[in-house]
This record gives sequence, structure tokens and C-alpha cells, in this order.
Amino acid sequence: MLGRHTQTLFQAGGINMQVQKSQPSPSWCDDHSPLVLTEIFSPSNSVAIWKREENATVSQYFESAFEALGLGIRGVFSINTLKDAISDMLPDYEGKQKAVNDIYLLSDILTCLFECDAVGLRIAPLTSAMCPSFHIDNIPVRLVHTYVGSGTQWLPVEALYENAPQNVKGNFTKTNFGRFYDKNHIQQMSAFDVGLLKGKAWQDHEQMAAVHRSCQVQTHEKRVLLTLDPM
Repeated sequence: MLGRHTQTLFQAGGINMQVQKSQPSPSWCDDHSPLVLTEIFSPSNSVAIWKREENATVSQYFESAFEALGLGIRGVFSINTLKDAISDMLPDYEGKQKAVNDIYLLSDILTCLFECDAVGLRIAPLTSAMCPSFHIDNIPVRLVHTYVGSGTQWLPVEALYENAPQNVKGNFTKTNFGRFYDKNHIQQMSAFDVGLLKGKAWQDHEQMAAVHRSCQVQTHEKRVLLTLDPM
């Protein structure tokens, strides 16, 4: 299911193609290579995370542009015109071109992986949790990425229970769709991690939909979230 230009894209972007696999958990995987994102196609994975290094220039751009972003940016963009469109919409601060290039890189990776020509893009400047409760998205898949602030929180599928376990130590809480989880099992992405999260509309993988939520945003804290959907 990989786009035919995916490998060329990764090489052209100067990204290390060597995969040093970390020991995967049953329903998710992470790695410092972008190739780990292809693991989202596995029927046994609900989350795949590329753990990449922070780009200080891009982080500082979004810090500086935070107020000017207003309510953020949202729309469907063709990969062929995305760079120019996003450049026109983002406010002018130092580091803008590197930010545009990074958004394009992630969009291009997504369109190659899912063999599509456009992305549904959202850039959200946040001072509070956008979706504070654990939930499942009714979409096939979504890329989530935090440029500033804390990353998205999620739960391994194997850490969810139909009923609160009895005679088991833990701090169990109920999700808004009826499953129970122990707060000690909450996982969290870091800034600049690139996560692919399955939704319940992924055909034949419905049971592996990722359970996730926005992190809490502390007083005076800023958070800039990018989400991309293949279109």
C-alpha cells in the first residue's frame, strides 16, 4: 500500500534510512527512523510513532507566531499547491520557510504512504485541551504532530478493559465510550514526534482504532498542534 515515491522522498529529505527496531509493544511501535510509520499498515498496530529530533528554528517560529495564528488554519490542500498555499496563510516571522518546508514534508510523506493527492490540514494554536477526554476518531487514519508544547496522549489497545478489573491494583477510569483504563498506562508523545493513529473507519482494522486525547495545557502554556488526514 506504499506510494511508489515514498523511499525516494525519504532519501531526498536527507532522512536516515537505517532502521534500528526498538522492542515493539503489542499494539504500537516507535522508532527514530521514519520507516516506522509504515508499521501502521500492520493489522496488529493502532499507533506508529516516528521519534524525530526537534528543529529549534521551527519551534521558535511557532512560538513567535502563536498570537498571529489566531484561530489557526484549516482546509483541504492539494500536495502540488500546499507549499504556496500554506506560505500565504502563515504569518511572517523568522523561520517561516523552514516551518512551511516541514509541513510540506509531513504532508508529502502522508500522501505517499496512502497514495492520495491531498491532505486535510489543521494547524491549531491552543491554550486549553481541544479534546480532553479519551476518544476514537471516526476516520481511517490521522497524522498528529505537536510543534510547541506537550504531545498527544494515547492508550495501548491491550490496556483497555470492557469492565473495571476486580482485585487488581490500579487507578481505573472510564472513557467516554465505555471502556476502562488504568491511568498508569497513559502514553504521551513528545514535541516533534510524528504519530499515525488509526481510526475506527479503517476497514477490517476497526478494533485497533487508537484511543487518544489532547494533553492538558497548563496556565500560560502554549501548544501548537498539526493534524493531517489523507484525502
